[in-house]
Amino acid sequence: MHATELMTPAAVAGRVLASTAAFALLHSALASRTAKSVAARTFGARRRNGLYRALFNTQATVATVALTRYLRQLPDRELYVLRGPAAALMRAGQGAGLLLLLDAVRRVGVLPITGASSLMRLTRGDDLVPAEPEAQGPALDAHGRPKVGGAFLRSRHPLNLAPLPILWLNPRMTRNLALFSAIATAYFWIGSFHEERRLLAAYGDAYRPYVSGTVPFFFGARTLQIRW
Repeated sequence: MHATELMTPAAVAGRVLASTAAFALLHSALASRTAKSVAARTFGARRRNGLYRALFNTQATVATVALTRYLRQLPDRELYVLRGPAAALMRAGQGAGLLLLLDAVRRVGVLPITGASSLMRLTRGDDLVPAEPEAQGPALDAHGRPKVGGAFLRSRHPLNLAPLPILWLNPRMTRNLALFSAIATAYFWIGSFHEERRLLAAYGDAYRPYVSGTVPFFFGARTLQIRW
């Protein structure tokens, strides 16, 4: 019998919480302006701008795969399984979340958000290598104003909102998945506050009308308007 099979539900929940929290803390620490400033001082602004986003996405992918593999090894219990029309409806909701995610990525810019554009300019030997977008807000137009449309008319933080229906509208829900989804929901919600602060600090008056406008902070009809 494997050692994990002897774990109590409370012990399993503790491991899900601890491992997910560790992932979230690492992600937030590396996404912070402090970490980016340290990287710029250590390696120079040009190399930092060219490499940081690509390396950040690489570690995020590796960490996500490792976390998923670890959670799947833990004892779990099925809470419910839906089939038929109910399952199809939930899959449709997951599809809507995926479409929201893809549209948000497109509007931020696939190459900038992945770090590919900065990495290509670094490898080409360009003298000027731009940094990645500040947080995950809409791209700016030629006048420095947010280009608001599509997903960014539904939520000011669609990249944080979109994963939630994908997680919660799974026709098969287990105890560990429910706990992970609850932690992820809190992380995406809290992270959106920090993201909005970074966007306001970076873009100031150009971004403020979007924050104080009619687009909701997260979802719904003006669910929350932040006044910084």
